[in-house]
Amino acid sequence: MLKLDLGKLGFYWRMTMAPNLPPNPVPDFVDFSFAYREDLQLIIQKDNPQTWDYLERIYRENFNVGYLQEGHALAEGYGGDFIAFVEQSIAQHKPSARRVSEIGAGACYLLNLLKQDGYETVAIDPSPVSKDKGNAYGIEVIAEFYLSAGALPKSDVIVHYDVLEHIPDPVDFLRHHANDLRQGGMVIFAVPDCTPYITYGDISMLLHEHLNYFDQESLRNVVEAAGFTVLEICKSGYGGVLYCAALVSTKGQSWQPKIGTQKFEQFSENVIKTKEQIECFINSSRQPGCSLGCYVPLRAIPYLSMHGIYDGVRFFDDNPGIHGQYFDGFPIPVESQSNLLAHPVTHLLILSFVFGAKIRNRIFSLSPKNNMEICCLSDFVHPK
Repeated sequence: MLKLDLGKLGFYWRMTMAPNLPPNPVPDFVDFSFAYREDLQLIIQKDNPQTWDYLERIYRENFNVGYLQEGHALAEGYGGDFIAFVEQSIAQHKPSARRVSEIGAGACYLLNLLKQDGYETVAIDPSPVSKDKGNAYGIEVIAEFYLSAGALPKSDVIVHYDVLEHIPDPVDFLRHHANDLRQGGMVIFAVPDCTPYITYGDISMLLHEHLNYFDQESLRNVVEAAGFTVLEICKSGYGGVLYCAALVSTKGQSWQPKIGTQKFEQFSENVIKTKEQIECFINSSRQPGCSLGCYVPLRAIPYLSMHGIYDGVRFFDDNPGIHGQYFDGFPIPVESQSNLLAHPVTHLLILSFVFGAKIRNRIFSLSPKNNMEICCLSDFVHPK
């Protein structure tokens, strides 16, 4: 199997109010390697049983609820856009739908919105947070991992958001949906859109929690290989997300495995080039009298880990919910934009394809005389 080893990288799954408090139940840094499913044209995280053990451990913790939760700064933008896609897809393809099940429901944010719109709802999620929120919203919660839950009540629609990228075998996972759907049932889901990161060889997309890295081609292959007919795959209206709506196929298995490794070979080559360019920028910020800041710091963690930089950097983010908090392995509090403008760094790295240019333009408009050297991903990447 083709692979690309990157060494020990930050294992992100939570943020804390003080460094390593409460103590991290898994290591702060864990080996990471990319691999390739040629049949699906899908870039994946290489199989690592130890990492899988760590993941199962954290999924049962109280921390892991993601950003789709009431009061989170990102919930309305991401959640509202996805709910609009769900309701549009149901109205167009399954207007008689009444019962919706969500796999990996987290804080039940999406299901609560659907419940308010009159749908019967049920959540499948092992997290204690889901159970508590489900009770508060009056939503039935099956407190198990999906494939461990046994027979489920039949639903008209199964939804999940940021789930399929966490699944070791996404084809098998989707195949099981057919057993839990009523006749003519559909699945509607969202995954991170890794298209630009794959194209440019940018490893800021990686998380140990993410086992699959989808673009539109590989996502369609997975859905069709699982026996579904794709109704629509599209980019989200907000953020860097891919949406998919599909029906259980009535035509039998027609999908054929794909052949060719060019995508992964080009990706690996671009990873090396992008890494070298970002490394030059980081090195320039480490000179006497210079200082480095990372905006959207989660995306900088893979690069900082690879360079052995765990301190002496400042982190900035627009999400007020994480200001003053810490990533495991990095005793660096996340600061606000106002802190950056009041006490600027000499070098600022913004590793976000979706929001990078907007953040840079905003900083320059608010502080036109600042002398920061600000670089976004678009400044580093040059695909063939």
